[in-house]
Amino acid sequence: MNRMLETVIQRNAATTERITTENVLGYVVSDNTTGNVAATSFDNTSAQGLVKHMNGILVGVVQSAVRDLDPTNKLCYLRVQTRKFEYLIAPEELFTITVLQ
Repeated sequence: MNRMLETVIQRNAATTERITTENVLGYVVSDNTTGNVAATSFDNTSAQGLVKHMNGILVGVVQSAVRDLDPTNKLCYLRVQTRKFEYLIAPEELFTITVLQ
């Protein structure tokens, strides 16, 4: 795992704990360079599925759509609501955070 990513996870551990005590089912932090799960509150299989489908496929398509609409713009935050869940996705340079509530 990337040193910078480890630092970010450690520095925000208290915030992560506070968020997970609210109305949140779990979170996944994935490394964008390798696509691996860096930190999660889910089991490994569920976390890999979220990273593969949400971060790998959906975020890429949405980022491309945003750039097609305005080449100077960048996707900062994505919110997807389904009947059962709501996915909050924040893609960053080195990592992507996905929260399920």
